[in-house]
Amino acid sequence: MESKTMNGKSGLKISVERAIIDHKLYEPLMRNCSDGLILSEKKSLKILTMNSKARALLDLEPEAKIEKVSDLLDTSAIGALMESKSVNTQANGLPIKMRSAVSGNYVWFFIEDFTDVARIESLSQKTLELNKELIGVFNEYGDETLMVTNGKGIIEFAGEKISRTCGVTSNYFAGKNVYKMEKEQIFAPSVTVRVLETKQPQVVIQTTRTGKELVAMGAPVLDEDGKIERVVSVTRDYSTQMNISKKIAALQEEGVSYENPQEEETDKVITCNDAMFEIKTLIKMVAATKATVLINGETGTGKEVIARYLYSLSDRKDRPFIKVNCGTISHSIVESELFGYEEGSFTGASKGGKIGLIEAANGGTLFLDEISELPLEQQVKLLHVLQEKMLIRVGGTTAIDLDIRIVAATNKDLEEQVALGNFREDLYYRLNVIPISIPALRNRKEDIPLLSKYFFKRFCAAYNKEMQISSSAVSTLEHYPWPGNIRQLENTIERLVLTTPKPMITANDLPKMFLENSSDTSVNVNKITRLDTAVEELEKELIKMAVEEYGTTVKAAEALGVNQSTVSRKMAQYHLKDSIEK
Repeated sequence: MESKTMNGKSGLKISVERAIIDHKLYEPLMRNCSDGLILSEKKSLKILTMNSKARALLDLEPEAKIEKVSDLLDTSAIGALMESKSVNTQANGLPIKMRSAVSGNYVWFFIEDFTDVARIESLSQKTLELNKELIGVFNEYGDETLMVTNGKGIIEFAGEKISRTCGVTSNYFAGKNVYKMEKEQIFAPSVTVRVLETKQPQVVIQTTRTGKELVAMGAPVLDEDGKIERVVSVTRDYSTQMNISKKIAALQEEGVSYENPQEEETDKVITCNDAMFEIKTLIKMVAATKATVLINGETGTGKEVIARYLYSLSDRKDRPFIKVNCGTISHSIVESELFGYEEGSFTGASKGGKIGLIEAANGGTLFLDEISELPLEQQVKLLHVLQEKMLIRVGGTTAIDLDIRIVAATNKDLEEQVALGNFREDLYYRLNVIPISIPALRNRKEDIPLLSKYFFKRFCAAYNKEMQISSSAVSTLEHYPWPGNIRQLENTIERLVLTTPKPMITANDLPKMFLENSSDTSVNVNKITRLDTAVEELEKELIKMAVEEYGTTVKAAEALGVNQSTVSRKMAQYHLKDSIEK
């Protein structure tokens, strides 16, 4: 009796379901539901109907005919849904979240708008990746040099060394605001303020109330919504090293020889520019870490020199340094060149396969120059390598573990490239852990004499030439804007060494474009001084320049429009003879 009752109920339920389907009683529910809905047969998965919301979420045209659920989803997703599990998947390339309800011979599929969920998860992943890298950097330093603030700049923690260098007690900073600390010149500029303003890692040279010069590096710690939750900064006192470097640069500029074989071997960054000193100091701070570095600068500014300098100071200096110019590899072979391939993976593949450039850098440093030129499809695979620390060769199935330090470089604004859709945003965040921006040569004019003499000395030795370059020639070079930056300067000096037929290179030996650019006869005045003193200094410089350029006092006097006796007398008065001969 009971069995008959149960069978009767079951039969009634089936009859009701059939009536609902046959008379389309579900249509009001389908129209008014905020989720996408698909109704299908359980056995065949034949779609009986779907609402407009489902079509919109699946990016289907209103007239598009989809017969089965299997036309939309893969087998694994369908299997999970049939077991009443929710599934995050893709349909027509779009991220969606699906649930199901099996009822008798029918299945209801519920589709949720997963766009915002996907965006949040993507941003969350980027945040975790960035924070993971930052932790790796800051773990290299003790907590005595750390400062932590909240997202509004309120100091939550400051190490004891920071307190000492700022001349305050150990508990002074707790609860204070970095904006106020900067205004009161306890430390200025504040790297935390710069991070809060830009939402990017920053590096500054700051001066404390006690007069100490510190290099401060700060970075944001983001929450799941991509907002700054905290700012963590670390400081290093490099005042002694910076003072020594500046004195050496000043001596070199004055013509005093200073040679340190060990430094010459590793330090090819020739500079006396403050911005470049900041870069060199930052490199010394992060060289021993595995943090990814992104170098930005115009063509010819020396991005590879900076990358090699970083490599030379790292604990990987005895391991491979592999340079990959992403702009020179043909798009058709970039995947096999970067990731390698297995034998027989494509027509023309070498017997035994080939390791890729990324794998060749294992244990060492991979320098990705012109990273902005990497095709989008390869950017995805590079991101996977960075995240998983492993790769699979083209045509292979075995994962190869990697231990590499990534240094990338570009002459383009990657944020702009991201906005244009030419560069993946997630890869940009993955690379932009330690950003380094190299100034153009026109913005570091004080380096032009140093670099000119460095290249001149190098090329004279390379071509076995005994030559000199006059102060007037160097001065003319200094006033040129250098659109091609250091590379153009280097090429110019090499050309002068090779083509000048006399032992002294003067301003007249320079190409015409340099002379046209130096036609301005104005005198630079940097500070107010006594007029008689200024006249003496100007006379001294003009006479010295003329004698160096023309070789004799007679020709120098002719160029200056005075008598030869005047030039000789002034040289004796200003003690110029010894300095010119020297």
